Amino acid sequence: MPDVLPSQLANSIMSKLYDVLTNGDADVPASDDNFFSWCTPGIPVEASDFEFLTQGLTGTVKKGAADTVREAAGGTGEAAQPVTLSEAELERLRAQDTARLYMQAENLARLVDFIPDVTKGTNQQFTRLSVQNNEGSLSEVYRRVLRMSQVMQSELPPETVEKIAKYRRLLTKTVQKKNILDDTVTEVTEPSELVVLYNQKMAAYGDAVLEYNARRIDAMTAEDSRSIHTWSLNANILRNKVRAAMSDWVNNGYKNEYEQISAFIDQVMQRDLTMLKQEYRDDLEKARITGIASGGDFFYTSLLPGSFATSSGWTKFEFKSTDFASRSSSTYQNKKWNVSGGGSYLGIFGGRASAGGTSTHQEYHGSFNSDTFNLSFEMCQVPIDRSTWFHPSFLTSKTWRFDQGSPDVKDERLSDGKSPPKGLMPAIPMAVVLVRKLRMDLGHNEGFSNFVQDTKSKSAGGGGFLSIGPLFLGGSGSNVSGSGSTQRDWGYKDDSQGISVDGMQIAGYRCHILPESPDPLASITKWV
Repeated sequence: MPDVLPSQLANSIMSKLYDVLTNGDADVPASDDNFFSWCTPGIPVEASDFEFLTQGLTGTVKKGAADTVREAAGGTGEAAQPVTLSEAELERLRAQDTARLYMQAENLARLVDFIPDVTKGTNQQFTRLSVQNNEGSLSEVYRRVLRMSQVMQSELPPETVEKIAKYRRLLTKTVQKKNILDDTVTEVTEPSELVVLYNQKMAAYGDAVLEYNARRIDAMTAEDSRSIHTWSLNANILRNKVRAAMSDWVNNGYKNEYEQISAFIDQVMQRDLTMLKQEYRDDLEKARITGIASGGDFFYTSLLPGSFATSSGWTKFEFKSTDFASRSSSTYQNKKWNVSGGGSYLGIFGGRASAGGTSTHQEYHGSFNSDTFNLSFEMCQVPIDRSTWFHPSFLTSKTWRFDQGSPDVKDERLSDGKSPPKGLMPAIPMAVVLVRKLRMDLGHNEGFSNFVQDTKSKSAGGGGFLSIGPLFLGGSGSNVSGSGSTQRDWGYKDDSQGISVDGMQIAGYRCHILPESPDPLASITKWV
């Protein structure tokens, strides 16, 4: 097998990885609406960056933090006396841990709150991640849609309108009240007798249930015999009081009638799209959190399952010399897009940052013997969960449009549905692709060994790294640490045969292509 260039190797590797992630079969066909976009280089992360996914946002006292406080107080070592932390110190440690968890949540939310740029006429959007910055983040565009959109006005049949009016007259009454100061008379709407009796009987039933449960709990947790005797002798009496209260509620409190009326009105009004849209707006606001350090708002987002970072169920990926022969001329594109040309992945390159903040990169232009090349790592695909505030089903519905009375938005589109699509939100990141335990074996390659050593020496103290395509091969890279730092050193081991990196990294994202949106039905004539 002849020597090959690093860029050729990168293309072949990513071709196989793309097949593993996207290809289907006759029973489970691949989706034409999904594609993968890759970070170049990958973003290094640690399992501790995702602790909030399993712990939640409530801090606890970590052993390491407690030991640090004890050590400062002289409470560690063989000869030291044990130091007991005060409640105030424990609460301070819990507060620090809570702040760390909130920062982790903010970092992840901002990391995936972007819109992929898929407007290029080539395949570059498939080979490296490009973010659409000119229209705002995903949450900003979604919030704009909910604020500046119109939905179909629901028209109820006349008989249903009359039935609702009748039921509402049963629930309310209009009375005249006289002002004792100036003798003026005003009309006031009050609950009807049906509603008053319903609430009175419901309260009586609730009191009976509370008394029953209180005596039962007293007996279950009793530290004296009186509570046990009380329950044993009076349980039937208390139970009968509950049953009698329920019967009184049903017979004299109009329980069934009131609840049937409420259920009918609620069922009919839930079909009103204005109420559904308002519910989505409420969901968005309930998910809003203000960052501790940044002071900016973000919307809570998680990855599922939350324990993915420590899971043992990652998929093993391996690229051998035999894979190169069948994939040396592969290209990558979505079947629905008529793009020109094939994108190419970056080969192996090294980057470094100087003390002044500027950055440079140099690419390895040598070759490798494909017979001795081997690459392996573990990977997983973790779905992004925004379900508490983001509802894509609304965006693809045919019952909404941008407000045609507003010149700022009346002609806007989330996606024009073309190839490639253009708009405010042509695609949505749906999952994160992570890689760990990477090992690249090259065989003996003196030129590459010299390149690695040269990159190391020139980047000492300046944030250097190595990368092949979207795979981070070690060094110092950007990360999403909850500590707030933006740079972290990732150790990598290199020898005469290759490079290994045990750490975890975000290699890319699975993205979903949005169909034409908005695409309202022409038959809808009334909007609100």
